Amino acid sequence: MTYFEDLTDYTYYGPDIISRDGGYLEFQPRYRRLNVGWLDAPHPVPTGPAPEWLAPTLLDVIAGPQVNVMRGFHLCTHCGPAATRAMLTVEHDGRPVSLGHAEIRVPAGAGVMFAAPTLVWHYVTAHAYRPPQSFVDALTTYDPAWIGGVQS
Repeated sequence: MTYFEDLTDYTYYGPDIISRDGGYLEFQPRYRRLNVGWLDAPHPVPTGPAPEWLAPTLLDVIAGPQVNVMRGFHLCTHCGPAATRAMLTVEHDGRPVSLGHAEIRVPAGAGVMFAAPTLVWHYVTAHAYRPPQSFVDALTTYDPAWIGGVQS
């Protein structure tokens, strides 16, 4: 995985490519993107108590339209060498959702989006990762309709 400190400016990939309706929309965002959940060993994982709703809400967002879907995938470097070397997959509403090959966006206010890898769900559930409070707060009002307002 690639490590970026939480709440720093996102620089991983230039455009945003949103998968939707069997196709995709590629554009250079006009919004500022802030990193959340780009964890990698040996960097420590910020931990702490998280609301019970956080993991299921993250999975709902991840199961929706994804951003910057890649051909390869990242593994969790915090799980150690004994961990599976396959892409992580979890079930959501009766269908599999893959983790580690895409990103999500969560609106953070006017002109700002949080940018997180889909592995953020795994970090929360398996490693007690505690995302920044501003990201948690943004998830309480997450509306997937933000994608409809994206202009290329």
